[in-house]
Amino acid sequence: MSDVSSNSALSSLISQYGTDSAKAKAGVSEDTTTSGLTDSSSALADQDVFLQLYIEQLKNQDPTSPQETGDMVSQMAQFSSLEQLTSMAAQMSSMSESLISSQALTASTLVGSYVYVDQETASVVDGSSTYVKTSFTDDSVSNTLKIYNSSGELVDSVSLTDEEYVWDGTDAEGNVVDDGTYTFIATSTNSDGEVTQLTTQIPARINGVTINGEDGTTLNVADYGKLALTDELEILG
Repeated sequence: MSDVSSNSALSSLISQYGTDSAKAKAGVSEDTTTSGLTDSSSALADQDVFLQLYIEQLKNQDPTSPQETGDMVSQMAQFSSLEQLTSMAAQMSSMSESLISSQALTASTLVGSYVYVDQETASVVDGSSTYVKTSFTDDSVSNTLKIYNSSGELVDSVSLTDEEYVWDGTDAEGNVVDDGTYTFIATSTNSDGEVTQLTTQIPARINGVTINGEDGTTLNVADYGKLALTDELEILG
């Protein structure tokens, strides 16, 4: 067995739990600090150190007044639990880092794709088509989508039979509309004639990704802002 007086961690432990004889042999006093323990966290979890201390206590105890070893055994059990918890914490940290890396990889593949967002406007270039989604009310008997140009003029009005609609970029007369920003207003009418405006969703381009920011990993969406990757998203290719 190695000389316990040369082991700073063991000396610190003897100063706390050892008998007077053990302390004298180890060259420690009552006011010895535990700096040796704090200098090396691995020493705290080293069960060999505690076993050496345990044997040293047995060797140096007064035969007529045996040292109580129950506390020592309890300490060994506590530090064994601490060692396991430390290992679990390290594993959780590794899992967290892997999850962040996985999110970053997933998010990066979405750049250039389109995601449905709650908005009423979309840009039209060369008569490009626009996808529009909405959700009908439970009591609706008819649903309408009206499309306005940037001047507020009604371009087209269509009756919706499905919650998803693709506008082909033409006006009510079939003419291709001018380039610009267009507004889509969906409404629902119930059997009493009451009209309710519905929420519309229009695809917006994902321009970039913010990894592990203040709000976690977020998607930077054109003309909209940020969307958390943890939100329920509907991505278009």
